[in-house]
Amino acid sequence: MAKPKLPTLRQKLKRVTVLLILFIVATTVLTLRFDTAADDGAPEPNNLRHSRVTAAEDAALAHIPRSVVDTWSRREYLIVLGIPSTDDEERRTRRNLQRTTCWRFPGVATRANDFTGAMLVLYVLGRHPSHGYDYSAALLEEAAQWQDVVALPMNEGRVSSTKKAGVGGEIGTEAEIGLSQKVYMWFDLALRLFPTARYISKGDDDMFLRVPLFVALLRLLPRRRIYMGVHCGGNIWANGRSVGVHFMVGWCYTMSRDVAEALVSFKPLRRLAYTPYSKERDEEFSSIGMGHEDMMVGHVLLEEVKYQPLIHVKVLPCHFLQARSDTGESQVVPTSMCVHHIREDDYAALMARFGNDTSPVARLWRVSEDVIYPSCD
Repeated sequence: MAKPKLPTLRQKLKRVTVLLILFIVATTVLTLRFDTAADDGAPEPNNLRHSRVTAAEDAALAHIPRSVVDTWSRREYLIVLGIPSTDDEERRTRRNLQRTTCWRFPGVATRANDFTGAMLVLYVLGRHPSHGYDYSAALLEEAAQWQDVVALPMNEGRVSSTKKAGVGGEIGTEAEIGLSQKVYMWFDLALRLFPTARYISKGDDDMFLRVPLFVALLRLLPRRRIYMGVHCGGNIWANGRSVGVHFMVGWCYTMSRDVAEALVSFKPLRRLAYTPYSKERDEEFSSIGMGHEDMMVGHVLLEEVKYQPLIHVKVLPCHFLQARSDTGESQVVPTSMCVHHIREDDYAALMARFGNDTSPVARLWRVSEDVIYPSCD
């Protein structure tokens, strides 16, 4: 019986080559499948791998000259502050009042100083229903003048007719969810647009911010794991039950860069942030706290992504406060840093009071590894 012919070296190498090619093809296919699955079914431009992310960013910056965006890229801001606002005269007045008072403190980067400073402030708007879900001529003129308007490719929710600037009150479910979407888009955009910014904040257009004291405080904080604001507790309705949530109140809260990255990484929020509002989806939006943007942020950070260890910087009423008590009396004190729900004539009055104090001293009181209080002294 003839002996079986053993494969030659050339035949062995050929077989190894074929197997190697098959392995590479199989690995490539699996990688592509996992990349597709990683999108979590999110609608465009939610998928960061998709070219429409660039298109959405271009749309948001449509009213910012390219030269300004290039200037921003050369700056290293300590903090970028996004202020959600709306395309109407009442809110336009508020924006202009901030621009001509507290954004004139030293350290604020504006068009007037070629965007040089520790803090850059941008106004974040969507397309308003009163203008047929388009941007008004007045907004386009405002954007050209100040070069600080981010025009998100999203529609604003309809605001309750009873809500007025400078006072408390509900803005309505559709508007609240729209605001939550806008807040997500702001943090997502800011992280990509300002890769060296150490902190990212969200504020209101009916607040006065004492910028030198605010910046002095930030310079004392750790660079990572920071979640700062007025600490509060509440409840959201999720999956048929009430769920407790701790959060920083929405007038002005700040996250270090890594915390903001954790927030925008949560896929269910990313998907819903780009899902148009419909009443039929109220429960889905509410399940992660999107009925209140500040609660949403706290819930996602603490209960969903469970970002640990998170350092809570709890700002006391000596620094962050409502402008007036329930009886209408002023609550502003010498240590005030952020004054909320102010009237139109308060902006100039507060600037007259605090405008010359451009080198205040900030102090911290660290009570534990995960809790810091700015000192009231």
